[in-house]
Amino acid sequence: MSKPSGFRAMTPGISQAQTLAEQWGPHTAVEKKRAVLAFNKAASLLGLHAQAIQLMNCLLSFTRECDWEADSRPLAWPDNQRLMCEQNMSLATLKRALRRLAETGFIAFKDSPSGRRVGRRNPHTGKISIERTYGIDLSPLGIRVFELEEKVEAQERLQAQTRALAQQFTRDRKMLASYIESALANQMEGPWKECTAELDQLVLVRRSRCTTEILEGLCQRLRDVLERARTAYAAAADKFEAGAAASNPLTQAREAAYASQQAIKMSPSGRTNELHIQDTSQKNIRTLYEKERSSARAEQLDLLSAGLTREEGSGNEPERNERVEQIKKIEAGQIDPITLRVLCPEFAQWLVSGGRPTWNDVVRAVETVLKPSLQIPQSTWAAACRLLGRETAACAVALIYEKHVAGLIDSPGAYLNGMLSKAEKGQLRLPSSLFHWRKQRKDASSNTSSA
Repeated sequence: MSKPSGFRAMTPGISQAQTLAEQWGPHTAVEKKRAVLAFNKAASLLGLHAQAIQLMNCLLSFTRECDWEADSRPLAWPDNQRLMCEQNMSLATLKRALRRLAETGFIAFKDSPSGRRVGRRNPHTGKISIERTYGIDLSPLGIRVFELEEKVEAQERLQAQTRALAQQFTRDRKMLASYIESALANQMEGPWKECTAELDQLVLVRRSRCTTEILEGLCQRLRDVLERARTAYAAAADKFEAGAAASNPLTQAREAAYASQQAIKMSPSGRTNELHIQDTSQKNIRTLYEKERSSARAEQLDLLSAGLTREEGSGNEPERNERVEQIKKIEAGQIDPITLRVLCPEFAQWLVSGGRPTWNDVVRAVETVLKPSLQIPQSTWAAACRLLGRETAACAVALIYEKHVAGLIDSPGAYLNGMLSKAEKGQLRLPSSLFHWRKQRKDASSNTSSA
């Protein structure tokens, strides 16, 4: 049998991915946004390295929403040279990442007879001509969306259960330690040494990395020890109070005398104070906040300009340093991740974190999803991070994504370059732009509802 040449080596994983891709149809088609979100949420559970995850997001950025419909096919046909430039990786690394994605069942290869990737779209509908398109098929990911969502839900339930058990263990541990400490301080009778030894053993096991099942067993054992200590402490406390009262008969008389003196002091004996006049003037919280913020800004500017003098001598008034980077850092503090999620709802859908988002979540969503989707060059993104900082640059890309989804921006990379040019001149006011964009959306939605 002759050895084939010009085709990649077939493996069971690649064969299963190709078989899975043929199941694409009305019952398996999903939206692109849902597929991207499911993949990124389950990325940490799939055993994929960072290069494969970034490459998958890059391939997803080459597809359109209409490609994920039932009568179409999510195909991408970028050549290796473009993928190498986009991901900043070598050819060998790119091939390994593609093979890894294929063997894990997220992409399939649709090879042309010549081995080239080429695609055609209908000029009227914009949909892919499946018969004349060859490249990388992303339909296996779409078919596995339901499986990935179930994995993420199971992992979230497991994490919630683990957090609840950890909190319960901490509460019971502190309660048991308080019982033991109080009993030993008052020299009460009970199994306190045994309880201390068991508590130390449970804490030692807890410090090691344990699974949810092991943690559940530790909580049960700790609960049993706590119940035994609570019962012993209640019995010893009754004996301790009875013995203390019998041994010291003067205690009750002193307590009664002290109580009567306190009652006399609390009884009103006449007017001793002036009439209290309550100040009912309401302070304007917003005005106070703006004054406090302006004073803090002035103090920060003074600190930035400290130590800068002219060449004539130190007696001259110091000059303020009007560097663009310092102004941007002051303005970036006005926006936090929660505010950004409210101002940019389209961008908020790509945040993986289920609770309170952090700046790491925002930057990760921009670098792994938005930057490839908007086709922003790596050099432009690096310049934005260098000039604005990673957090402020991520806010700028989030605003660009909002306007791109609304159809107001055709070239996100060029728009980001324009924002950087404004920043170099000190004219970029990113928080104002974000709040102004929210006002525009609210006005547009109100006009639509009234119409």
